[in-house]
Amino acid sequence: MQIGLERGLEEGEQKGEATVIIILITHRFGNISEEIEAKIRSLSLSQLNELAIAQLDFTSVDDVMNWLSKSQN
Repeated sequence: MQIGLERGLEEGEQKGEATVIIILITHRFGNISEEIEAKIRSLSLSQLNELAIAQLDFTSVDDVMNWLSKSQN
């Protein structure tokens, strides 16, 4: 039961962080494609933390796409 609770909390944290990053990127660059949004939502919690920091230096949505491409490799 404890493992299930921990897993559920981690999934909730991952979903919340992905949502915040999507909101920030959308606010900064306008609407993003569903593909980009899906890729962000599929990232692990540690990858989301890296993206949260990296997105501060992005100048366009192309930077987001390039970062996502590199993180998937």
